[in-house]
This record gives sequence, C-alpha cells and structure tokens, in this order.
Amino acid sequence: MIRNETEYQEAVKRLSEEQTRLGQHRARLKETGLSDEEIKHVMDPLVSFFLQFKEEVEHYEHSATGD
Repeated sequence: MIRNETEYQEAVKRLSEEQTRLGQHRARLKETGLSDEEIKHVMDPLVSFFLQFKEEVEHYEHSATGD
C-alpha cells in the first residue's frame, strides 16, 4: 500500500524498472527457443505481480486526485 508521495515516486520508478525487466526476461526466454505458450506459462505469474503493483499505483493516483 502506498501511503505518501515519497512512496508513490519510488513505486512509479520501480514499476518502470519492472516493466523493462519483464521485457528483457521475455526476450531471454524467446532466445532459448521456448514456444509462445511456454513463455506465457513462465511469464504469467510475473505479469500478474506487475499488474497488481500497477493497480496499487493507479489506486494511489486516483485517491490523490479525488477521482
């Protein structure tokens, strides 16, 4: 849970970094010759965590703006 602006700024930075890491990880898996389905199977838990984290950031953004 993001409680203040400092935590929010850190979370936004981490979110961006994590998105980059996901792309790199997906590319490395592709290089190993895994099928798209196998890559999806490996990536799904990581993507799920990323999306949950993204929702937390968005929730803070909406709370901060009153939306």
